[in-house]
Amino acid sequence: MHAYSGIGYGVIFCLISAAFDVYVGYITQSISPAVIILYCFISSAIVFLLFSIFKQGIAVFYKAKANLPLLILTNVAVLLNWGGLIVSLRYLEPAIVGIASVACGPAITTIISRCIDNRNGKNSGLEFIISWLIMVGVILMLFNSLMGKSGVTTTTADERLIGIICVILSALGTVTYTFISRELYQRQWETYEILGFRNMLMLLIAVVYCLYADVPLSINMRLAAPMVLLVVIGHLLPIYLIQNTIKRLQPLHVSLVLLLLPVFTLLLQYFDTRVEVSFDSIAAVSIIAILLFILGINKIIGNPKTRGE
Repeated sequence: MHAYSGIGYGVIFCLISAAFDVYVGYITQSISPAVIILYCFISSAIVFLLFSIFKQGIAVFYKAKANLPLLILTNVAVLLNWGGLIVSLRYLEPAIVGIASVACGPAITTIISRCIDNRNGKNSGLEFIISWLIMVGVILMLFNSLMGKSGVTTTTADERLIGIICVILSALGTVTYTFISRELYQRQWETYEILGFRNMLMLLIAVVYCLYADVPLSINMRLAAPMVLLVVIGHLLPIYLIQNTIKRLQPLHVSLVLLLLPVFTLLLQYFDTRVEVSFDSIAAVSIIAILLFILGINKIIGNPKTRGE
């Protein structure tokens, strides 16, 4: 039952997050990514920290102190994941960001595991080949994007390079955060507690950057309503959904559910007038998603322990 609800949470998360990715790519042309990060993450920190205090009282701070090293790693993972995501969406095609962020984690994990230990079973050879095909596909896709062969052609080469670096960091943060969250759940942490403490580093860096770069924190009235929707529906709701997905599913199953994210993003991104139809991007996203699906199914068939909880 937990697995089915986890899949449900994950599918809804992917749909909302795809719309979020497309909209962030559009709105960051008018608002600094640092301002979006500040508004989104200060809202979620306040909401979930206050709820944690309401449920647990001051004991939640003692709990945080006892697990400080893990919480620091959680904050670093969130900084990489969300910081990299929001910045990359400013410069790259949303579907490319979506597939790169979900493809790198499982593929890199499989490649590293194979190199460290060659005794991974009869399916490890196929997994290794598929993982390398995925990585080569991602590299070629990002290179094409760097050369301007994607749905977003209005950015400079330097901006696209920044976007590519950020999406790689986002992928690293995604897989790291999944495993750290699982460890926190093993230590009896609740979803709202994790969400209350995970944003501190992100907020600190966003505030310092805004002050240093003299970025105005106010937004005009035309963008006030979209920002509220972005914070509530685009950020608060999705982070709650994905946290519950992670809680209920194995990391590999989470990765498989997240394959829907770039598919939804590919379908929705053309509502953004900046994005042109790019058959190179469509082909790359489709092929990598299929390879990831084959990799995930192969892992599940080859390892009965990952078939469910």
